[in-house]
Amino acid sequence: MALTKKSGRILGFLFLLTVLAGATGTAFRGLGGAEANSTAFLVEIMQHMGQMKLAISLDILASAIGVGIAIFLYAFIKKYDKRLANAYLAIASINFTIIVVSNIIHVGLLSLSEDFAVTTSATTDHFTTLAKMLYDAYYWTHFLMLMLYGIGGSVLYYFLFKTKLIPRWLSIWGILASIVVFFGGALQLADIKVSGLLFVQNGIYVLTFIAWLLIKGFNPMYIKELEVYAKDVYN
Repeated sequence: MALTKKSGRILGFLFLLTVLAGATGTAFRGLGGAEANSTAFLVEIMQHMGQMKLAISLDILASAIGVGIAIFLYAFIKKYDKRLANAYLAIASINFTIIVVSNIIHVGLLSLSEDFAVTTSATTDHFTTLAKMLYDAYYWTHFLMLMLYGIGGSVLYYFLFKTKLIPRWLSIWGILASIVVFFGGALQLADIKVSGLLFVQNGIYVLTFIAWLLIKGFNPMYIKELEVYAKDVYN
């Protein structure tokens, strides 16, 4: 596929799909701030089973589109740097795997809540222990995903910065926003609580990035420069 101004708009549309699916999934997830070491947690999961299944499906869909974005961009990034293209695709693929694992863990919570609902045992300690373990495991994978997301974003925006397909100020903002997400995920993984603003700022950036791509697309002047660069490198 040839790199064109329209390619930027397609990229913007794909990112918009990931935001819509991901944000809706997050809204229905229902695990944030939960008190996982109580039976009330399992009861709440049972009560919101349907919306949690929807959240799981949307989360996997958003991540699958993310892999689609990496595949879509592969040929274009390869024109500039093959290793960079391979790295971006590999990060997206690994991130997809981690997200699938995290959602399998969430499915485990759903199954545990169903078992709890029909138990006749007077002892519920093993249910709450398992629920806490699954809850912690879900968030460990979630924070690891955020770190990989930050690395992948940095790779993409570095490519856009070097090729000038979008304004450099927008690429620099993207790199900085991705670095903040990476460190936010790393701190959470180290059990250090951080402000949600560390992640909200990235949402503001991504919406700006999407709007720019949908309206402007890629800069035609620098598309030609990238094509010339690719010919010089590979010929």
